[in-house]
Amino acid sequence: MIATISRLWRSPRSKSARGTAFATRAEPSVKSDALALPKPPEVLEPHILYPRNLPATFDRVACNLDHLTADQAAALRQRVAESGLHVEDVARELGLTDDNVQQVLAVHGCDIYVDARHFGTPRLLTWEAKVRRSGAAPQVRKVSAQELAVLRQQRGAGQQQDTDLQTLTLARRLIADCAILVASDIHILVREDHTEIQVRIKGDLRTVSAQSMRREEGERLIRAIYTGLATVKAATYNPLDVQDAQIAGDALPGTGLSSVRIVRGPAYPVESGGGFLVARLQYREHHEGALKADAIDAAKRLDLRTPKVPGGEFKLGQMGYTPLQVELISQLLRRPMGVIVVTGPTGSGKTTTLFECTRHQARLFPQKRLITIENPTEYPMDWAIQLTTESERFPEMLRMTLRMDPDAVLLGEIRGVEEAIATLQAAATGHQVLTTLHVTDPFETFSRLVMLDHVRLAMDVIANHTQIIGLIAQRIVPLLCPKCSVTLDKASEPLPDYMLNAMRSWGDLSEVRVRGSGCDHCHGQAIIGQQAVAEVVVTSEQLMQDFIDDGVLAARRNHRRREGSDKPMIAHAMDLVLAGRLCPVDAEGSVDAIPMREHL
Repeated sequence: MIATISRLWRSPRSKSARGTAFATRAEPSVKSDALALPKPPEVLEPHILYPRNLPATFDRVACNLDHLTADQAAALRQRVAESGLHVEDVARELGLTDDNVQQVLAVHGCDIYVDARHFGTPRLLTWEAKVRRSGAAPQVRKVSAQELAVLRQQRGAGQQQDTDLQTLTLARRLIADCAILVASDIHILVREDHTEIQVRIKGDLRTVSAQSMRREEGERLIRAIYTGLATVKAATYNPLDVQDAQIAGDALPGTGLSSVRIVRGPAYPVESGGGFLVARLQYREHHEGALKADAIDAAKRLDLRTPKVPGGEFKLGQMGYTPLQVELISQLLRRPMGVIVVTGPTGSGKTTTLFECTRHQARLFPQKRLITIENPTEYPMDWAIQLTTESERFPEMLRMTLRMDPDAVLLGEIRGVEEAIATLQAAATGHQVLTTLHVTDPFETFSRLVMLDHVRLAMDVIANHTQIIGLIAQRIVPLLCPKCSVTLDKASEPLPDYMLNAMRSWGDLSEVRVRGSGCDHCHGQAIIGQQAVAEVVVTSEQLMQDFIDDGVLAARRNHRRREGSDKPMIAHAMDLVLAGRLCPVDAEGSVDAIPMREHL
């Protein structure tokens, strides 16, 4: 499989037609020109890792890529044999550019990893010279004993080692092709049974469709980048921990990169081997990418496509949200930055609403990256990177997440002051953040934040309509069975007077119904389902000024009076009560005490 992928990412010739010709004859040429490397001394072999066989000599690969003619290839071989110089240097003398050399090396794939204790020893240098005389262009890389052990760990001997070294070649080719297109990021997403690679170009994510990878192949690719390419990294590779690394630009010659910053770690589903790697590509000053023809070839090799869009439709309307509420939330989800807070007690459906919002967002903007931080993960999201962390590590995890180039971040819940501050900082740095908070009223979000820290989260600090852009309050209410529910005059127990008096201020009570005794239709439960009742608040400069000047009560009252604002949750609940779909007792128990309408 990896060998197939490697062929897909080989550098084509200067013209697409020639590239196609090369692809069709690649297999036969590899078979006929295959090169077996000489064996190292027995005492050295435990301390190195190298490919037993190569597709062809350096000069033959250069000839196949149309970088050299047959006569030039022969001259290259002779010049190297006579001078003892490195074949790459002689190739440059014959007119190959640095990019040409790197393209040959990517196909040639002769990476040798050496324990640092044996690097540069006479025995190694003698063997390296023998390898070069055989027609190879080895790239000798110094690694620690631990890193060498990691590279060996899951490979076994013989062909399996060769396959993993091909994975390193694949990793370099991927980075090189992305650099040609001046991509800013590479995202490798290891799912339960497959791996997806996405690259960000000009701000948008694109899926690399040139191949399909199994989960274990994606794991090997991530490990190869981290242990085989990274020049600054932790001493050991820990699959179950988030780790940073960096690839120095010198390790990727000919790409125009000054460095590649890496974050990798576990992601949902962790128990099935889920993980991720995000590589951020940083370029040298004035780097403008490759020539147009090379960029076209690189794009063809990667076969970039729009990421898969989740199926279905926006279901908030089916869940009980009104058309106005759906419209207001849709507006919020289109905003590029700011915090959207879903409020309500435990069991009020906040997580389900967030799931629907992020799924709809993925339909609208499949090219954007969502990263979630939850404890625990509740809904699988194929369109996101889902991370899990303990509460005490939340701020640290969020800071790490912001280094992973997200467009939007979903935070399971704000529980403490550090989480609240980190959430606001994420919005202030240009990200959209969706989260939840346990408060009973959306406008009390601000009071709750101030209570966490009245200095760092003072009202005049948090009351900013460009930071907190939306509030969504929600409750779940039971819907009456239409078969056995009864009118008020037939209720087994009359409603209390205070409730009846308040209800009369809302309108005609002739359609109001209460729970019956149950029937076959509802399986004796007296209810047939549930739905949400909500209030959606899109913040404004005036609302925030009211919070600062006059407090929560005045800000709430003034906002609800403004044209286009949503009604309170209890008002939406009363619409259901007057329609005979919600029992008044359930409305009061699930939402709030029924007030006199004029007192809202």
